[in-house]
Amino acid sequence: MNVFPQEQRILKTVSREKLHLMNPELLLFRAPPLPFLSNKDAQGYSQRRGKGIRRRCAGLTMAPKRGKKEQPAREEPPVTRDVAEDVGPTQEAALLLQDYERICQELENMKVQRAQLQEQNDFLQQEAQCLRSESLEFMGYLAKRAQRRKDAVVSLSEENRQMLREIQQQHQEVLAHFQEQQATLRQQLLHKEAELARLGSELEGLGEIRALQQEQVARIQELQRELAAARKQQVERLQETKAHFLRQKAAYEKEARQQVERLAQQAQEVATQCQQEHGEAVKRQNQELRQELQQLVRRANELRKHKHRLEEQAQRLRQEHCCLQEMALLRHGCGRQEDIPSRGNATGKRGENH
Repeated sequence: MNVFPQEQRILKTVSREKLHLMNPELLLFRAPPLPFLSNKDAQGYSQRRGKGIRRRCAGLTMAPKRGKKEQPAREEPPVTRDVAEDVGPTQEAALLLQDYERICQELENMKVQRAQLQEQNDFLQQEAQCLRSESLEFMGYLAKRAQRRKDAVVSLSEENRQMLREIQQQHQEVLAHFQEQQATLRQQLLHKEAELARLGSELEGLGEIRALQQEQVARIQELQRELAAARKQQVERLQETKAHFLRQKAAYEKEARQQVERLAQQAQEVATQCQQEHGEAVKRQNQELRQELQQLVRRANELRKHKHRLEEQAQRLRQEHCCLQEMALLRHGCGRQEDIPSRGNATGKRGENH
């Protein structure tokens, strides 16, 4: 009869200690909502967890049934072992709570970093688009210059044609080099997009977050440095190519003038020699050349006159277009206020202007 009151006192003491250690008000923490649950599901999860903790606490405070046989005093150690077993899960729950909060904080940080990486990816795509547009514009410019140069050197000798072919070959090489650079930048962008996708998949598993973060930051910085170096190198090459083409153009023009002068001098020498040896034949040739020159001069004069007529016609058309626009504006502004005779006068004036 003396064992049961002692055991009951021990159970009450243990229950008070367990209630102090496992207070439901302390364990019902407001954890941040899980990323894969809605607010309603997270609230229900917290309520169910609180009810389970309360049931556990209620089970710990339950007194032994009086219908059972009284336990001897030597069974007191199992009660103490139960207390240790319950205190252990409480500490484990606190550690799990700390780990969960830390993981949630790291997840939020990785989401922010993911948004920053996405913005950087968009910026790199815009830069690549600008580079592509600039490359296309420069390719068009080179094509136009090559076409103009090709039209300009039609009347030159075979040596000039060979030079033109070499210029076209260099042009193709430059275009191939630019296309190769563009393909390299595109591969880098695709590689970075693949790395961003891999980062998103690894965020779900919450693996080695910090090591992966450092690796991605280092990789992004390296890509940024490579992209800046590539852009700088491309700008330098573009400037160098432009300067090279300008120098070649000046050299070709100078060489063409020199060839024309040499040809003129040679023609003069040959003409002098032929005049001395074959006077009559040279006279006939000079007459033919003079006739051809006169035809060319007449043709040039006709072309200039035709160009002048076209310019005058274009000027008249622009003036007529401006007059029509002004008359249309006047008609739109004053059409509802003028009467029928006024409209007739305006129509007559327009006919006179035409």
